Amino acid sequence: MSVGYRVEGTLIVGLEPDDTHQLRHLYTAQQDLGLDVEWLTGREACEIEPVLSPRITAAIRCATDHQVDNRLMVTALQRAYQRCGGVLHENNAAENIHIENGVATGVQTQDSGTQNADVIVLSAGCESAQIDGLPAAIRPPVRPVKGQMLALQMEAGITVKNVIRTVRARYPTSVYLVPRTDGRLIVGATSEEMGFDTRLTAGGMFELLRGAWEAVPGVYELPILETWTGLRPGSRDNAPILGKTPVENLIYATGHYRNGILLTPVTAYEIAKLILTGETSETIAPFQLDRFLR
Repeated sequence: MSVGYRVEGTLIVGLEPDDTHQLRHLYTAQQDLGLDVEWLTGREACEIEPVLSPRITAAIRCATDHQVDNRLMVTALQRAYQRCGGVLHENNAAENIHIENGVATGVQTQDSGTQNADVIVLSAGCESAQIDGLPAAIRPPVRPVKGQMLALQMEAGITVKNVIRTVRARYPTSVYLVPRTDGRLIVGATSEEMGFDTRLTAGGMFELLRGAWEAVPGVYELPILETWTGLRPGSRDNAPILGKTPVENLIYATGHYRNGILLTPVTAYEIAKLILTGETSETIAPFQLDRFLR
């Protein structure tokens, strides 16, 4: 099945001189990391993406920054997992992790009772610290960070091709606009420390729409298809929590904050390798839980 893979790339744009200064700082950091980026004038950016505002002062082009549709990707992963013989317990909350003599032995679920396991990977997003059975000393310091989003329907004459990200030095919310293969244009996202509150707010929608309109004025004419909120799992330092814990057979893979789908492939690979070999690679060693316990 298609996962909405697109290769047009990303444009990071600024609309004021202060934004350009911030963009230049980001561009220098990206170059230092060896990333494939290109500095553009506002006019050059508008030649690549004609729907951009003529106010664009400068932009960074990331031509190799590709994308997939996260909803389609989840469906594809579910199908692949089940075709390989995996058993998926959907809509079945994990309520308790059973730990006996310092060893994790199973998970108690809402509908299926206790599921025994040789290895347990705690990857419950912003709920990771809420599951019973974990010793207080090793509860992952993960909190929910609210993000409000919306989807618009692109129409003839107002079609975005590249992912567009704004850098706004003087505004609290920078936005991104992500075109999907089905014609939707995703606009996101706020970042709010509001606990488990998932309510949509007028202020959140206003900030998103204002940011989108400033970058692409044509969005003013587009119909709204959907609005929603999500809760990101942010750790104490907003970096992932990966790897072994003081409890034998209990592994953490949580706290990815705003980069969950981006870090999914490397997280899955490294955690699978850890389970199979018992060895923690250099890639995930800096992200172990013990950095918070020391």
